[in-house]
Parts: sequence; structure tokens; C-alpha cells
Amino acid sequence: MSNEEMLSQEEIDNILKSMALGESAEDIFKEYETEERRIREYDFRRPMKFSREQLRTLQLVHENFARELSTYLSGRCRTFVDVKYASVDQITFSEFQKSLSSPTFMAVFSADVFSGSSIFQMGLDIGYVIIDRLLGGTGSVLEELRTPTELEMNILRKETAVILRTLSRSWMNIEEFEATLENLETNPQFVQVASSNEMTILITLSVTIKDVQGFVNLCFPSSTLEPLTDKLSTRMWTKVYKRQEITRENLKQILLLSKLKLTAILGRTTLTLNDILNMEVGDVIRTDSFFNEPIDIEIQGEKVFKAQIGKIKGFYSVKILKKDKELLEKILVEESIKDQLKKQEDTENVKSKELKENA
Repeated sequence: MSNEEMLSQEEIDNILKSMALGESAEDIFKEYETEERRIREYDFRRPMKFSREQLRTLQLVHENFARELSTYLSGRCRTFVDVKYASVDQITFSEFQKSLSSPTFMAVFSADVFSGSSIFQMGLDIGYVIIDRLLGGTGSVLEELRTPTELEMNILRKETAVILRTLSRSWMNIEEFEATLENLETNPQFVQVASSNEMTILITLSVTIKDVQGFVNLCFPSSTLEPLTDKLSTRMWTKVYKRQEITRENLKQILLLSKLKLTAILGRTTLTLNDILNMEVGDVIRTDSFFNEPIDIEIQGEKVFKAQIGKIKGFYSVKILKKDKELLEKILVEESIKDQLKKQEDTENVKSKELKENA
């Protein structure tokens, strides 16, 4: 028998006492095996600060943030941007720093409800695509990542400030706060918001802009989230989520009643200005389609339906033959984004006007 399998004198005494009380040897050894199975390894260098329930709540919060961020970036970049929640992990702050390449984009932010600072980190592959789209480009990718210029950093600073406001809205179900941008950095080693061995919560989001895919990370030191640990409960989130379902249904009904421009295209052709000036009654214009072919029906200038021309009760009409569901959903999303951006601009204009009047 090895030393690990040998019983101590105290364990032997306990077994003898149990047998004296009438317990069988088999029951006693089963009890010891059960106790042994309960023992788990614990690494004091990597203590787990948050329970599974708390991690689940953080996941729900940042899934909501991913949807909000996708809507905002789609409007700003004038193209469809897909942001998805990827993972939530507990790692030390030094491990987070080592996982980042240099240069990168890091924004340190804080809030009155936090007991410290946190980090918003975005890969420069995504950052440069956003900058290029904002400046009217096609969203091209740099062959070699470099440190951003002062102008590029100012653009990213402005966008990050708006993104942090979006993050604040996503946390409203847990705690209302206003995130404050403290400073920006491109070298991970120059950012020190926690000690090297302190455990942090790392939330990773996957961002896809056209053919470019990258990641956005949010790093919350455990000491920063300590004031909110009691509120990180899925029960609290579920109560608020039920109320949100009613609001979401109301928004869906409003969206379904939105007015969009629908156009049936009988055919297309190209004419010179001279042809148009010489056009008279009775002239025939030749188009690129035949009378018995299906025609295109456009919504907001996008081809969504294929239809057949006909007549019903003396009125000209079209019969839907084919529908592009994905394109239709995209158009509805884009129109919703435009409406939201317009409302945000109107709100900001009203606030700036009030500030000028008060000044």
C-alpha cells in the first residue's frame, strides 16, 4: 500500500468508533469515498471570483451590448456590420496583457458605480476599416498594422465615447451609470488598471465588417466590479427582460407599419438627350425585357420581388412570384437604423440648443 492510500491515526480512530456504534465497514468507506469526490483542486494564484450565475448575467448584458453595437456601427459605416458575443472568461490581468499584440487600440474608462477603471480594447484591423469607411473609403485593410496617427486616434476617440454610452445603456438592467473615457493607449504594457495577479472578467465580441473579421474585448478587474457583485443575478435580469419583451413587441408593430417606397419596374432602356427631345406621341420605346417576362419590384431602390403583370377588376396589377427574404430584412434593418440615428441627432441638437440658450 502506498503512502497516499494509508490512513492516518485519526481516520482509523474515527472508523473504529463508527463500527462500535453499529455502522458497517462498507458504509463507512463509501462515506469516505463521497467526501473524497467533493474535494476539488484550487489554484490560489487564479482564484475564481465570480460564480456561474454571475457569468451568465454578464453574458446576457453583453449579448445585448453586441446587438446595440451592431446597429450603431452599421449606421456609421454605411454597411452591414455583424457583432456577436463570443465568450466570457476569468483570467489574470497579466494574461490579458500578454494576449494582446502591439500596436492595438485600448481605451481606459471608469464610472461612478465602479471602484476602479476598466478597458475597452479593439483590434486595429477593425479600427482602420471603421476609419476608412467614416472617411468615405471602401473599408480597405492595411497590409501591415501601424500605430495610428493623431488624426486617426481622435476619430477612434469620438467613436469610442459613443460606444461607451451604448455600453452604459446595456448595463441599465443591472445598474445605471455613465461611462467616462479616461485615456487612450496603443501599447498594452503601458496600461495598468490592476495588479498583474488580479483576476479579471474578459468579455470577447466578434466583429465582422464586409470581409474583415476581428475582435473587441472588455476587461473588468474583479475589484472594479466588486460593488455590483450582489446585483449580478439572472433572477434580476429575468424580471427586467419580461418587461423588455413587451417593449420589443411594440417596436416590432411600429416597424411593420413603416412606410417604404415600392416601385414596379416594367423595363429599362438608355436614351440620348436628343432622342428624348425628338420623342413624340405614338413613338415606341424598346426596353430590355419582353411583355411575358417577370418584372422586378423594388423597395427603397433594391430588387426584392419578382412579379407577373396582370389585371384585376379593370386595374393593372402584379402577382408576386418570388421574394428575397434576406434582402427584405436587411432593408427593414437599415431603415430602422436610419430612424434611430435621426432620433439621436434630433436629441443631440435639442440638447446643444438648450446648452447654448442656458449659456
